[in-house]
Amino acid sequence: MKAQTGGARSALILAAWFVAVRLAVLALGQRFDADNLTSWMQIADLALLREHLWRTLWYLHSQPPLFNLMIGLALRAGPAAFPWIVGTIYALVTLGGILAVHALLRDMTGRPRLAFVVAAWLCVSPAVLLFSQKLYYDGLVPWLLCMALWGLHAGLTRRSTGWLAFGFAMLAVTTLLRSMIHPVLFVALLAIVLLAAAGMRRRVLFAAALPAAAIGAVMLKNLVIFGSTALSSWAPLNVDHTTVDRLPLATREAMIREGKLSRFAVVQGFSPPPVYLAMLPPIPPTGEPSLDNLRKSTGEDNWNHILYTKIGAARTRDALVGLAADPVGFVGVLATSLYHFNRPPSEFKGLERNRAVIAPWERIGNAVVGLQPAAWLGRIDDPRRTTAPLLQVSLTELAVFPLYVGFGITVAARLLALLRARALTAMPPALASDAANLLLGGWVIVISSSFDVWENNRARFDIGPVLLIGALVFAARLLERRKERAAG
Repeated sequence: MKAQTGGARSALILAAWFVAVRLAVLALGQRFDADNLTSWMQIADLALLREHLWRTLWYLHSQPPLFNLMIGLALRAGPAAFPWIVGTIYALVTLGGILAVHALLRDMTGRPRLAFVVAAWLCVSPAVLLFSQKLYYDGLVPWLLCMALWGLHAGLTRRSTGWLAFGFAMLAVTTLLRSMIHPVLFVALLAIVLLAAAGMRRRVLFAAALPAAAIGAVMLKNLVIFGSTALSSWAPLNVDHTTVDRLPLATREAMIREGKLSRFAVVQGFSPPPVYLAMLPPIPPTGEPSLDNLRKSTGEDNWNHILYTKIGAARTRDALVGLAADPVGFVGVLATSLYHFNRPPSEFKGLERNRAVIAPWERIGNAVVGLQPAAWLGRIDDPRRTTAPLLQVSLTELAVFPLYVGFGITVAARLLALLRARALTAMPPALASDAANLLLGGWVIVISSSFDVWENNRARFDIGPVLLIGALVFAARLLERRKERAAG
């Protein structure tokens, strides 16, 4: 009871600290940046979102619907109110996620001071300040994942249906927001929780029912309308980007003549509608503007055109053939991805406007806490700063990575021991929390490294708090074992 009271008091202090920091950066001139509202390919046509929101979401196949739902609802408040409404949502989700990190670290490491320091840092982290003030879904993903993990952890350890429902709800929201968080993760996490929920498995299924139904409803809608349960029609194009697109043009043309690749392989996977339509037989109009229009009302390409639902199978085969044709090249892609994965997320493109407001703090944070050598030599916008690749890596981010790998190895070993003993159905709740963390962290590392490549420091932000929790739990347990050995 005393520990819970101390945790609540710390959470209130952190919330007050978070608000104070936000007021400070607001006074400095930082504002929610939605300058990508018309240009970002993930955002549907604004005119359609304003005038036909629900119909546009019904025919949305390029992305899961929640991001555009949030934007469409906020647009109804008018252009002046839009950034304040969305900015408030981002701030609340960020605070909720930081408090979840604090609670998870308290419970999983038994070190409340460590948990408080980490959470307090997240409140002022340059990357957090920047992503929580930008219209990217990445400003929401890490915190929703942390709240999902906390809900599942608290639900198991406290045997609470309410916390379990909260955890599954946050996981469903993330799944319907960011296509990288695949529905298979929901199923796998449900299985983990069920294994550790002896005596309350019906309550677990009850808690997961509505969130699972929401995901299933969107998948069923896509199956009925487009013939696929995928939450994003871009998935094959992402695979093409790091496989067949990397092959020399002459090689691709030769493989097309040999019948190994489709006729589409001559162009980049992410090509706009006119490029693909020139290579396809005429597609009958559907009568739905979001599926028929080549461009949005703002003049940008319409990446939700119906054609992307028709080329998926061919582009998937192309990607598999491209991977088989040059596996060594794909290994090089993975190495490049991991390099960018360990660069500071605050340096991601599109954050320039707000980064200029906190430029000195961004540099200090990356230099002192992130231990990025280049940050000691100048700000990111300084043309005199070194561009040497190895000096751009954050040594702190790099150190977290092997610690997380160590965490993963120990968790996998414990799960294997239970499997050999045929005791998986008696999985301890603490191990289930570890396994859930490992599943999410491992999934994002593999998927982002395979597809994001040059944008992989953005994916690092998406999963950074989850990795940090796993790394710190592993480090804390190592220290405990050393103390036990020294005492013995």
